[in-house]
Amino acid sequence: MLQVYQRGETATLRMESRNTAGALTDPGTSIQVEAWDPSGNPYITTASMTKESTGIYYYDQDVAADAALGCYRIKYTTVNSNRTTKSDDYILIADPASPPMGWSVMTLADQMRAEMDQNADAAGGRIPDRIAKIVREKGLWLFDKQDWLFRVTPATLSVAAGDTEVSMPSDFKELHSNSMRVDDASAYRMLWTENPSYWQAAKAMIGNEASSNAPRIACLYYTGGAWKARIWPAADQAYDYDFWYVKASPWSGTPIADNIALSPTYWPEDFDEGWYALCAYHIYSRFRGDDAWKGFKSEFEKWLRDHDVENNETISDNLEPIEDVMTDFQVTASSLQAGLPGGNIKWYGSV
Repeated sequence: MLQVYQRGETATLRMESRNTAGALTDPGTSIQVEAWDPSGNPYITTASMTKESTGIYYYDQDVAADAALGCYRIKYTTVNSNRTTKSDDYILIADPASPPMGWSVMTLADQMRAEMDQNADAAGGRIPDRIAKIVREKGLWLFDKQDWLFRVTPATLSVAAGDTEVSMPSDFKELHSNSMRVDDASAYRMLWTENPSYWQAAKAMIGNEASSNAPRIACLYYTGGAWKARIWPAADQAYDYDFWYVKASPWSGTPIADNIALSPTYWPEDFDEGWYALCAYHIYSRFRGDDAWKGFKSEFEKWLRDHDVENNETISDNLEPIEDVMTDFQVTASSLQAGLPGGNIKWYGSV
């Protein structure tokens, strides 16, 4: 369980020492604690812990008023004669005025290690960090599993006079087909495609030497690590076009750091539950010899079924009627609507 503290409070770090039979026992030599802040800087440097009762030890750390916010890694080291045992834990220093913080790659990987009693400092435990790699990969898989509602967002394409190319949002992955698919009954100010051949054919319909006017067609393409839109005709003045798109994952392009929490910035808080169950299912099955992973597998499958249903309640598939989410597809007619190169299914509409 993630322990949360605020600046000015006292964080109590607790550790249990058990023998091979699982009984609480006092270490024969020492039990010490170390900690690092969210940036990896030393926070507690090898301090001895205080005995509370047989096998139970604690250490009180005052949280300074200017302590860094985020997740702190805790390492406990127990020495019993010639036997040294290390284990990891973590705490969260949070601002009460800020939204709750969820799992990050770092804290979820640390939780997995702690549950399996794996030493992050052992060879192969952290560099290369196999568990953090799995946590990162499963987070990406879950984010990209489908066009979740939280990934769909509106935006405005702002075109300046003379523009023939415009940059898309930095987190752009693709146009949202269900809200922008062109149909025969609607008319649009801008038509989009991802096929350069269809765009070139439509450009020829308008006229390759057309004078500046309101841009009417756009072709999406990826270059230099970013999505751009080639538009035609060249804009004779400033224009704005509304569109909807699906966000790319936070691990795309310049990926987020491993100490950044995913919720609530990148996905809803309940997705942390699915992420945890998915990671526990895969990590337990690889690094533990028991059947504990089966329970996490069932838990994740139920979570995924529930969220698939909830997501599909408000998002149609491509076989259903187009959603006029902007309620203004009929504002302006387009002469390109009839006889689009490649057919309507290859184009998206924007107003």
